Amino acid sequence: MKYIFVTILFLFTAFYNVVAQDSYLGEVRAKLEKIVEADVAYLNQVDLAVGSMPIGDLLRNIAKTSNVSISYKGDNTLTVNCNFNKVKIDDLLYFLCQEYNLDLEIVGNIVSVFPYAPPLPDIPGPKVSYQSSTGFLSYELHDCTLPELAKLLADSTGVNIVFPSSLNAKKVSGYALRLSLNEAMQALALGNSLIASKTGEKLWSLDTLPLGKGEGQGRAWAVRRGIGDEQIEIDSTGMIRIQVERASIYDILCTICEKQKINYYFISPVDGTTSLYLKDVGLHTLLKVLFTGTSYSYYEEEGILMFGISKEEVLLSSKVIPLENRTVEKVIDIIPEEFKQSVKVTSFSDLNSLIVSGDQRKVARIENFIKSIDKTIPLITIDVIIAEVTKSRNNEQGISVGYGDPPASSKGTLTPHFQMNLNADGINKIIKSFNGLGSMNLGKVGPNFYASLKFLEENGDIELKSTPKLSTLNGHQAELKSGQRQHYKEVYESLMGSQNPIQTSSYQWKYIDADLVLTITPYVSSNGEITLTIDLSQTEFTTIDEKMEAPPGTATRSFKSKIRVKNEETILLGGIERNDRIKTSSGLPFLARIPVLKWIFGNSINKKEEHKLNIFIKPTVIM
Repeated sequence: MKYIFVTILFLFTAFYNVVAQDSYLGEVRAKLEKIVEADVAYLNQVDLAVGSMPIGDLLRNIAKTSNVSISYKGDNTLTVNCNFNKVKIDDLLYFLCQEYNLDLEIVGNIVSVFPYAPPLPDIPGPKVSYQSSTGFLSYELHDCTLPELAKLLADSTGVNIVFPSSLNAKKVSGYALRLSLNEAMQALALGNSLIASKTGEKLWSLDTLPLGKGEGQGRAWAVRRGIGDEQIEIDSTGMIRIQVERASIYDILCTICEKQKINYYFISPVDGTTSLYLKDVGLHTLLKVLFTGTSYSYYEEEGILMFGISKEEVLLSSKVIPLENRTVEKVIDIIPEEFKQSVKVTSFSDLNSLIVSGDQRKVARIENFIKSIDKTIPLITIDVIIAEVTKSRNNEQGISVGYGDPPASSKGTLTPHFQMNLNADGINKIIKSFNGLGSMNLGKVGPNFYASLKFLEENGDIELKSTPKLSTLNGHQAELKSGQRQHYKEVYESLMGSQNPIQTSSYQWKYIDADLVLTITPYVSSNGEITLTIDLSQTEFTTIDEKMEAPPGTATRSFKSKIRVKNEETILLGGIERNDRIKTSSGLPFLARIPVLKWIFGNSINKKEEHKLNIFIKPTVIM
């Protein structure tokens, strides 16, 4: 008798599944007709020939080549073998649903494909259906005892249910269709005044729902997860205070979203427990902390928070991060390598932005880093005066006697003129007293400083090499270069022939540069002081020996210095000196060597020149 009942039950179930399948395929066709009305791209024809391709990859390639939106949720181990020629996309989707027992849902112009879960047959007793490929659980219970339910769930899902012995006679009822295991257990507990808690990877516990003092059933949603109101508090500004120990991550997410009235959706089950103590943090900061060290992530779109395993495609985010205060050039090299792991960062110079694609948490981390370095870069203008002080002394002695042209008549003009400038005198004293290699801080000087230098130039005391005004960004090099070029002829001589060689010559003009190069790199510190890295190199031509027909000689003077000054202060750099001395004498032999007589019978020249290069630098920060 028992076997006859089992056989009848099996035949009834098989017949019910056939009827249900025909019914659901009719619904699939109706859904496809609806999506064609919304997007005619599903009427496009495709040619397809594949062998043993995972169905998820197949649908992804169809969507990419045909510009339609298709998503697949299920076990990607299911493979497809087919060969189609000029088949419409909607017919292809219907064929796949029919051949591989698939179902679909329509959201706008998006088609979501997943394994078909037949409705539970209308037979006496509790009904439980579990799909291991998707993790969806469906059940229909009418006064089912907890021991009976625990056995059904253990047989179908492999998850064990424990409960106190006092609940052996407890009966539960409920209906659920295609919920994740976590959602199904919470819905079952909520509908039957129980608490469902996940205590292990494949172990859940059920217990009675305690009543709060004077609260009755009004706050059952908060207590059912074992998280009290005092453990998670949210103020009027949305700041969260949380203090939990060994609480389910799933429970924390559901509680916070429901308290803040945020729409949420679990793409895949979120397991695990954690302990948290956070005070006055925002929602996204809490989510980043909560998922740190786990394989889960989240993504927000149109006010809906979606949670699941970070490898899910829907959780991958692409974001354009614009830069406001600096150029995108070389910013990618600044981002730490650990931030860029499993994330694609692309430079988009047209919008001075970065495009970052990857896990939502890692994208947010890179965005926070970019914002922390995207600060206003100070602009520094540098006033530079390059002045060469020349001091010469020429002493000529001797008497020249002879006979020549008629004596010249005396003539000339004298225009009395007197002018005094105290600044010039002060600068003269500074320059003359500044000896040795080094620097001197002159402090802040006014515009009269430059007028005084020009006055000195007119008197011939100072030769101003250059007075440029350079501008550069903080940490970038500014360069000044000036000089002259001299050419010389290089002659080549060669012999042609062996018995009667003929000498030939050719020449080529070449040149040598003598430049003054000054490079300054400023660094502005947080207290407003400026560190200057200064590199000066000066090359000058020496005396040319025309008889030797040699290239012009050069002499180079250079120094490097690093100093710190305050904004708008002027410093004096010096110490590059060059001294020239010439002594010559001529006269009658022997008599030109005798003291006193050498002034009558001879002539002597004693010439001395001192050159000192001084540089005045005045940096000014312009934010």
